[in-house]
Amino acid sequence: MARSKWTCPKCRALNQRTSSRKCLTCGGLTKPRRKVPAHALALHDLSHAHFAEVNEAIHGQGTNCGVCGATPKDDRNMQREHDHVTGKPRGLACWRCNRLMPKQFDLAHARLIVAYLERVEQYYASVAE
Repeated sequence: MARSKWTCPKCRALNQRTSSRKCLTCGGLTKPRRKVPAHALALHDLSHAHFAEVNEAIHGQGTNCGVCGATPKDDRNMQREHDHVTGKPRGLACWRCNRLMPKQFDLAHARLIVAYLERVEQYYASVAE
């Protein structure tokens, strides 16, 4: 099996893919390191308790899941749910609800999805009768 090759973005030399990310000619890396958004760094400063306060103020759930209301088994059970564009905390969510949340949240698009699912449900309810 042939090893794949990559072109150095700095000197444009062709390199064999190895476990090292460095170019053998100039020492440049295979890819520039991804910059972490400033809001992501700010989220690390916010404690679980801060997210619980936000969750209580917005959803009235305290430490429970802001979406389904599930009670946490422990502090690590609830995930700190936030907007991936602005970095604003949205509250606490259990892992199932957090996984269902889109990273690029758009309320208008979410309403379209709900309307779509309701139409599907109505169709199957009418067919079953």
